[in-house]
Amino acid sequence: MYDIERLKQQRSFKEGEYWASPLNFMGDNNMGLDGRSIRIHDVTLRDGEQTSNLAFSVSDRIRIAEALNELGVGRIEAGMPIISEEVRQGIRRMVDMNLQSELVGFCRTDRLDVDLAEQCGVKSVIVEHIMNPYLIQQAYGIDKQQVIDNCIDVISYAREKGLKTTFMGWDLTRADDFEYLEDVYTQISNACSLESVVLVDTLGCALPRSAGYLVRQFKEWLPNTTLEYHNHNEFGIANAGVLEAVAAGAEVVHTSINGLGERTGNASTEEIVVLLEVLAGVDTGVRLNKLMATSILVENITNQTIPRNKPVVGRGLFDSESGIGVDIMRKLNAIGFEVPEVTGAFASSLVGQPDGQPVLGKNSGRSTIAYFLEKFDLQASKDQVTEITERVKFEGRIQRKLLSDIQFLEICEKVL
Repeated sequence: MYDIERLKQQRSFKEGEYWASPLNFMGDNNMGLDGRSIRIHDVTLRDGEQTSNLAFSVSDRIRIAEALNELGVGRIEAGMPIISEEVRQGIRRMVDMNLQSELVGFCRTDRLDVDLAEQCGVKSVIVEHIMNPYLIQQAYGIDKQQVIDNCIDVISYAREKGLKTTFMGWDLTRADDFEYLEDVYTQISNACSLESVVLVDTLGCALPRSAGYLVRQFKEWLPNTTLEYHNHNEFGIANAGVLEAVAAGAEVVHTSINGLGERTGNASTEEIVVLLEVLAGVDTGVRLNKLMATSILVENITNQTIPRNKPVVGRGLFDSESGIGVDIMRKLNAIGFEVPEVTGAFASSLVGQPDGQPVLGKNSGRSTIAYFLEKFDLQASKDQVTEITERVKFEGRIQRKLLSDIQFLEICEKVL
């Protein structure tokens, strides 16, 4: 019997929250993810601000930091202190708020950056240096040993100041000399006892499997070091790269709200956490029901419009224009089989979205029309329902928009 009790036995189903594919938990498909925990390092306030045409005020930073803290992200990348006094003021204000999320300052491989981060009051920093050997030589004019010495110097300096320090080598995935990379990272790690390293696909140009390969390679080189993954979305595969990196053993992933970030942006915080939690059984520590409110806040502050069909936080995700979807919903509700995940993989309430509703447009069917007739307590014969349906479809195509309730009632007035 295919009923709700049978569904409840599936690992991919949670009543009232989601109904995903059982394939995700069959054989090796889950890649060992079920039951894992990973930490979200949100970069909205640093990499997110590198979105073209975007600048955060101090008050913007404070409000976004509050929202990220309420969301439950493990770490907030608070900003790059060297950028400006306004950024430093924002970071100091965040520190004074005593947030539960860990605040992290972002530094170049320069002692001045570390000094400024310390003065802002953060207890953790990321120290970055380019890792593409071609650019190191051609653009910066330094050799491998100079890179190693510079990184060791600044990381050690930060550690001496009592700062928890993570090393981030950017443009890592375009490096082709793995002996070079192994030498650089192992020397730095041996000298500094690195706790954490961020592996970076700065230009979003690594295939997802390449991300997993990179993590596995670094786990061989640095077996006692926490590995983090940071990428961009140049080819629309940032989420897939994060998934492969986590499956390979990455314990922290870098994401941003609404996918903000330089050029095409970073992997989206809201998409990554729902993907990992619902499809793979990974605990991110994020309060999923706060995702929509956080997304709207960032959308309003940044004036970066979110498409209606954007995964997780699109405003129209849970509305149903298809007659088939409405028909299934009505039939199941009629027999008391209320599963909100019928026409979507997860319930709107899971991510803090309002309940979806049937809508009127070019794809509306007779069931949609019946729903709206009941809504307005109107009676219609079978032929009249057919005529109203055709008129609604026609207007939807002509206007290229959904019809309002007023437009529907005008059509009903003419037909009925």
